Amino acid sequence: MHGRLFPAACAFLLCFASAAGFAAEPATAPAPGFVAAAPAVLSDNLDSVARLLAGLAPSHPDHAGLARTKAWASHSSTMQKSWLRVRNGQLAAMKTWRTTQLPGKCPVGDTLFYPFSGPDFLNAYTLFPECNTYIMFGLEPIGVMPAPAAMTSKEFAALLTTVRNSMANLFERNYFVTSTMKMRLQKTQLRGVLPVLMMSMVLSGAEVIDTAPAPFPRHTGKGHKLDGIAINFRVPGSKRVQQVIYYSVDISNKGLTDYPEFLTYLRGLTPTTTLVKSASYLMHIREFSKIRGVLLDISEFLLQDDTGIPYNFLVKRGFEIKPYGTYQMPIPPFEPQYQPSLATFYEATKVPALPFRFGYHASLAENRSHLMIGRRAPVAQPPRTDVR
Repeated sequence: MHGRLFPAACAFLLCFASAAGFAAEPATAPAPGFVAAAPAVLSDNLDSVARLLAGLAPSHPDHAGLARTKAWASHSSTMQKSWLRVRNGQLAAMKTWRTTQLPGKCPVGDTLFYPFSGPDFLNAYTLFPECNTYIMFGLEPIGVMPAPAAMTSKEFAALLTTVRNSMANLFERNYFVTSTMKMRLQKTQLRGVLPVLMMSMVLSGAEVIDTAPAPFPRHTGKGHKLDGIAINFRVPGSKRVQQVIYYSVDISNKGLTDYPEFLTYLRGLTPTTTLVKSASYLMHIREFSKIRGVLLDISEFLLQDDTGIPYNFLVKRGFEIKPYGTYQMPIPPFEPQYQPSLATFYEATKVPALPFRFGYHASLAENRSHLMIGRRAPVAQPPRTDVR
């Protein structure tokens, strides 16, 4: 089963173990028309560029002229129509559900750990808006923020087209397809996930402050270089600064042999609140057993769909599971990862409905989406012996 699943997963989403050729490049001087995402970059410039690309009024005077062009006006109209549909539909349903089903603050600790996320800030922030730190990673390179003010009108128009195409999967499916993101990032002006992350922040109502180096230093691997960046943001008017830390990293067992210290760094995050969705069932197979073990060790609160840690592993590690929605056969080519024990659990449990789509099931009308909340059961304390 494992031998069949791994090639299928790679074919479907260009999975992590086949990362060669899609590595983040060593730091170099930015190309013309781009600005390096470094602390020295003016914060209002980064925020303004993100707003401009997201179809929102820019916040820096250098971009005022661009916002008056026909290309941007058309782009803004299209982006805002797509965004309002997502915000008032999918994300509004998630927020309503969150208020009754999730703790008011970050459930455990102050860190949300979101492996296999790619640049999916929207789901992380919508479900867990009160966490201080969001640690995310994927194969996609970090890249740089475009500098639209330095572009020709033709280059700017092409950039806006690329932005719309790059956000389409998230707006329509609620997840990114890795192979599609690779194509968008390699062959267009979007050279990494940084613009996508910052656009997601400003669309969510946040303000981009600045960027900084990630806590774990860059490592050179044989197949994929490990690189990271921290993005500081806040709700406008608030003094509280939150942070997204994104790592471009291959976390297959083979990939982790190039930077084993990264596992030590992740274990140091305990305890975490953890989110897993649309993860290609990678942690169901032995090639990803190391990262699966880390999640089982550090996660005290876990929200996931069936593409995350298999149900039997969670039960054996003492997680109490609360299911939502409907569990059915996984979509092709992942049918071999159907979990009979999870199906039996759903059948034997009174399961609340899930009022939004989640994971690979794109249509809410199909009533096939599901998720699980896992809480680690408290360790029983030995009986107290009174001392007289």
